[in-house]
Amino acid sequence: MRRFILIILAFFLVFINTSALAVSNFTKKEVKTSAVDGFNLKATLAYPKSKTQKEFSTVVLLHSLGYNSAWWGELEKDLLNKGFAVLAVDLRGHGASIYNSKLTKTSWKDLKNSAYAKYPDDVIKVIAQVKDDNPKKVFFNSWAIVGANIGASTGVLAADKMKEKPQAIVMISPVTQTKDLYIPVSIAQLDNVDFLSITGDGEVEAQRDEAYLKKFAQKNFANYVSPAKTSGMLLLKNDPELSRIIAAWLDEYLD
Repeated sequence: MRRFILIILAFFLVFINTSALAVSNFTKKEVKTSAVDGFNLKATLAYPKSKTQKEFSTVVLLHSLGYNSAWWGELEKDLLNKGFAVLAVDLRGHGASIYNSKLTKTSWKDLKNSAYAKYPDDVIKVIAQVKDDNPKKVFFNSWAIVGANIGASTGVLAADKMKEKPQAIVMISPVTQTKDLYIPVSIAQLDNVDFLSITGDGEVEAQRDEAYLKKFAQKNFANYVSPAKTSGMLLLKNDPELSRIIAAWLDEYLD
């Protein structure tokens, strides 16, 4: 019994050391900024540690309605292992982004469509804050967006507004319009952006919207149907291969 316990303890220590080594390979920072209306926005920026590398291709992660940036699971790790920086944003009313200008907690459940309409500008503000916080590093010369549901819509609209366009956008369970965020026109204006649309097996509405949105794409518009019979962020949880598929696809487009 004693020998068995020692073996288990040794294995545990090896596991801890291996995990610590893996974590030590990356830098992770909290990003804080305020929206135009004073709403407090938070995100996390992670990127590989390097004494010489000053420029990183970046993937912005925008979650589904009712979720937060902690739900991305293995995708963040797979992207970091590809050498990308990862900016995981908590959209207003979610995760750590729940305090308005008066420091009153505000849930996404209480937001009106006029507040959801500010999501694209919120993301632009977070990206601008990353640039301000890291003047000696470059994160957005080569970049992409991964969004689910309203996160995908937010990403498309934000990209349309920005001067520095992303190279690629991944839309998980895309919707033509949600919370008054209508994206077909913006997709048509992103003429140098490649799209990957992902739906779950049996996602009839999302696949119908996907087919409609594809008509507006000016460049490549690929699609992938996951065998998981669910939608949005839960696709990543129920289809372990999906994170690797997304990371590999983005690796073709980002420098």
